[in-house]
Amino acid sequence: MGWNKLKGLFVVQEGQPAAISADDHAAVEAELAKYQVPASEAPARLPADTRPSQLSGSIDFQALYDQAGIPNTDEVEALEKFLAGLDVELPQASKLSSAKAFLGAIGKSANDVLTDAGRKIRVVRAVEESKTDTSRSAIQQEQQAIDDLQKQIDDRRAAIEAAKRDLDSVKAQCTSEEGRLQGARMFFGAMDKLASDVPPPTPAKSKR
Repeated sequence: MGWNKLKGLFVVQEGQPAAISADDHAAVEAELAKYQVPASEAPARLPADTRPSQLSGSIDFQALYDQAGIPNTDEVEALEKFLAGLDVELPQASKLSSAKAFLGAIGKSANDVLTDAGRKIRVVRAVEESKTDTSRSAIQQEQQAIDDLQKQIDDRRAAIEAAKRDLDSVKAQCTSEEGRLQGARMFFGAMDKLASDVPPPTPAKSKR
């Protein structure tokens, strides 16, 4: 797709709003996709001395780029800083011309920016991959610990239920045994009372 056509999709000429069709969108996306680092491309390898603390919280990507040995040229950041300083009302074509002129002034080209960004993207992917691996391992360990604790809880709950059942059984047996003994006390106590109230038997008369 020619640059003039591509520019016409992004730039609104004075008094002439740009009409962007679905086909135009698809063509633009296809054109821009050529400059993306493919998702299938392997990430960089982080240095062995990369500390876990560097991959947590607020990531200092520049420090990681430096540690990974990426030349400290910072083409991407320099260009971003330059573009951020331009007037927001400046036409897109003027911004692009200014960006090209800026790169020329610092002795760089658009390809230098692509290369710099590509190197850094591979480091970013390495950070994500490394963090994913370590996080999954940590999560698995914590989940295993939770499972172990849950088993201990379940075992202790089972022990509590067994203790309750044993207590209920013993209490029932004690109630039964006490009832038997209380009955014996009442029976024999009453028997003694009744025996004291009953006159002694009359001796039997001897036969002649």
